[in-house]
Parts: sequence; structure tokens; C-alpha cells
Amino acid sequence: MGRDCSGEKLEIDSLMSSVNSSSTTRDRLAKQRGIPTRCNCGEAVNRFTSKTIQNPGRLFHCCPLGSQKAMMTRHESRIQEMEDAMCHYEEKTSECIRELRGIKALFVCCLVMVFLYHIYA
Repeated sequence: MGRDCSGEKLEIDSLMSSVNSSSTTRDRLAKQRGIPTRCNCGEAVNRFTSKTIQNPGRLFHCCPLGSQKAMMTRHESRIQEMEDAMCHYEEKTSECIRELRGIKALFVCCLVMVFLYHIYA
């Protein structure tokens, strides 16, 4: 008489799925409960389980970069750094334009000298 292994296979599959990491289970549970996987800033959120008496087992999340106020401060400082860099590069660009105008004037002068040489030589 042959054995039906399909029942054993199902048991092994369910056993293997329960052996998976707890983070996968926690991810699935968090998704079911509507906890986001990414913060508004784009970073992956840190998820925790409450161990307090008031909220035992409650899932919550927070941004790894900190609160919105801290995030805004970081963004503002980064914006200031970028504005400073833009001012620096605008100054450099103006300097390069001045140098190019000088080189252009020198080139035109040399061209006129060559032209005059060919006419009067």
C-alpha cells in the first residue's frame, strides 16, 4: 500500500515557515496592522513592540533619524550648506568669466596684430 506524503509535506512546509526569522513575521504583522515600512524622509522605520503595562504587545514605529523637529533642523542646515556652496560656485563662475573675457581680448589683439603684419609686410 502506497503512502500519501502530501499531508507530511504540508506539515513540513508549515514547520519550515514557522522557523523563518521573527523579523519576517514582524514585518508581515506590521503590514497587516498598517505600520509603514518607510518614514516620510525615505529612511526605513524602526519598529518596536511595547512592553509597557498600558500597551503590552502594541507595535509602534519611529524614524531612525529622529523626530520631525530634529529632521527639520538637519534639513535646514543642509539647505544652508547648499546655499553656501552655490554662492561659492557663483563667485568662481564670475571669476572664470572675467578670465575668459581677458583671454578673448588678448586673442582678438593677437589676431589684429597678425592681420596688420600680413597687410604691411
